[in-house]
Amino acid sequence: MAFPVAYLSRPGVVLPAARLSNDDVVQRIRARYGGSEQDWPRVEAGIRTVFERCNSQYRHIEEDAGVRVGDFAAQAARACLDTNGVAATAVDLVVYGGIAREYFEPATAMEVAAKVGVREPVHAFDVTSACAGLLEAVQIGCAYLAMNPRIETVLVAAGELTRQFLGYDVQSPAELETKVAGLTIGNAAAAWLVRREPFANGCARILDMNTFSLPSQWGLCQAPIDGTFTSHSHELFKLNSHVPGEIQRLLARVGWTVADVDHFVFHQPSDHMVSKVLRDLGAGADQAVRIHHLYGNTSSTTVAVAMNHLLAEREVRGGDRLVFCSAAAGFSMVTAVAEWVA
Repeated sequence: MAFPVAYLSRPGVVLPAARLSNDDVVQRIRARYGGSEQDWPRVEAGIRTVFERCNSQYRHIEEDAGVRVGDFAAQAARACLDTNGVAATAVDLVVYGGIAREYFEPATAMEVAAKVGVREPVHAFDVTSACAGLLEAVQIGCAYLAMNPRIETVLVAAGELTRQFLGYDVQSPAELETKVAGLTIGNAAAAWLVRREPFANGCARILDMNTFSLPSQWGLCQAPIDGTFTSHSHELFKLNSHVPGEIQRLLARVGWTVADVDHFVFHQPSDHMVSKVLRDLGAGADQAVRIHHLYGNTSSTTVAVAMNHLLAEREVRGGDRLVFCSAAAGFSMVTAVAEWVA
């Protein structure tokens, strides 16, 4: 079956006002530190070494505990609708693809739809796939367009707030193994629209998408229901060796080579990871947008944040070829190839 006709809008992105530097994060950990004073220099050195390797410099963090995940995602959804000149009443399907949520039921997409002003009745549900969740929501939107002619416009959104899941409580060098990756995380909300017709101010025609999962690796990275985020980041990052091959397989399916791609728009848990994937692909450094140093790892919203940054900082011309890719805990990947329509 051919991939359905589907256009991806410009994203809507919202960032919290508070921006933390590496020094700010280290100071927060130091203020909570109750371990051996002899060990503190090793703890601090370990944190700063990871920041340097990842090229982490800043991340935005929502300091107001009263901000709801649904409100945050709805802000991005409204920004997306406004940016693309689409009324909320035109939306037929809402999919929430974020990790963060306030509750198990109802679907967070219900709250987002209500707060954005989507006309009832409307179908709204959540999908969870770690950092690949928002791209997975895009793929599900494309599938609905293919199978249901009554659905014309899909809104996908995510609001990533770390709150209690991000722990600044590091009491020994040994704890860095599972906690340090979380210190690179930032908050962001993002949204996209998907429909069969192009958007007036520019959009991406999605040509094909692909998924890839290794369920045996489910235990490497977790955000528990009641606890703090942990990641065996060294082992998890090794699995990124699968990324180049999956991208190349999808490119071959649409008849492209790596050299044909103008913009690689990746999930970015670290700048080092982006550089390695580019090297393994044989791609040039200028083919990818890099944002980890500005925003950290913003979880499921990273690809949308990167696309928003690309559109703001570079000229994206009609006919430019793009690859969107997010690798996530699980281990899971979602990859899309698209052509920009001016």
